[in-house]
Amino acid sequence: MKTICAATLIIAFLAATEGTVAFPSTGTTSLREEAAKKNITIGSGAISPTYLKDPEFAAVLAYQFNSLSPENEMKWSLLEPTPGYFNWGTIDTLVEFAEAHDMVVKGHGLISGCCDPDYLLNITEPTAFRAAMTAHFRAVMQRYHGKVDRWDVVTEALKTMGGGLDTNSTFYKVLGPDYIEYAFRIARAADRDAKLFINESLVESLLNKRQELYDLVSRLVANGVPITGVALEMHITETAPIPGVITDIVNSYRALGLEVTISEMDVHTLNSTLQADIYGAVIEEALDAGITDISFWGFTDKHAYTWVSGAKPLMFNETYYPKPAFYATHTSLTNFVNMP
Repeated sequence: MKTICAATLIIAFLAATEGTVAFPSTGTTSLREEAAKKNITIGSGAISPTYLKDPEFAAVLAYQFNSLSPENEMKWSLLEPTPGYFNWGTIDTLVEFAEAHDMVVKGHGLISGCCDPDYLLNITEPTAFRAAMTAHFRAVMQRYHGKVDRWDVVTEALKTMGGGLDTNSTFYKVLGPDYIEYAFRIARAADRDAKLFINESLVESLLNKRQELYDLVSRLVANGVPITGVALEMHITETAPIPGVITDIVNSYRALGLEVTISEMDVHTLNSTLQADIYGAVIEEALDAGITDISFWGFTDKHAYTWVSGAKPLMFNETYYPKPAFYATHTSLTNFVNMP
């Protein structure tokens, strides 16, 4: 793993709209430069439009990544808090930034485990509920058609630690388990071109949940549901997935004709060496397994969230200096060889 002393870092520069922005150099090529050589999408999620007001944040984001996705701003209650009223400006800001810096945008997320507006909670009749879904999906996906290339259609449909579908979901309560199928069919009708994913947590570490997700997705495929693939959130606490598990997951879904991506990776531990080892190992196995779309849940600890007190889960520190986790990720990406 390559390391570099922060004290010896030179300053890199990026030409931005407001002029030249200085930020700490990694002393290496960027992640996006290495990814471009191998047709890899390398992205940062958890991007709030307000963060872009920080010139250093914006410069590092644009320099290191070729994809971005929002934090919560595209979730239903924030985007359409009342029927027909949309906060388009927040997502427009992200899309415009991406277009200006030759990045792609992932939509996160149409249905999630939170953030259902009050008016939706008050709809209890299934036909009316599906109509609300159709109106919302159509408005959002058609506005960003050709600008958002892939979507987390359903996020965290399963209980956190496994044990079946989350029956506390507003969508489940009204529509039952078929809400997932409805969601994908409505999404495909709204956008014929975008990739459509089911986004789930902890399946790489919980065997029972991994099987539950596979059973769910295989039923969708058998029923002709227009799903593109499975997005692994990959929020890791202290321990990396067992070697070979990511490969097995990819192979199982590839056999169904589906893609697998990593959508929200971060590593929560107080040990920076362990953190770097986990970043490097996960990215290495993911690439070797054929994953070509990898996103992290942010990139700087300045805006990180953690459930491990004192942990700093991302690749850059609060002042945008690269951490060992960055170099481990960079090495895995650089060493990856595309198979013909």
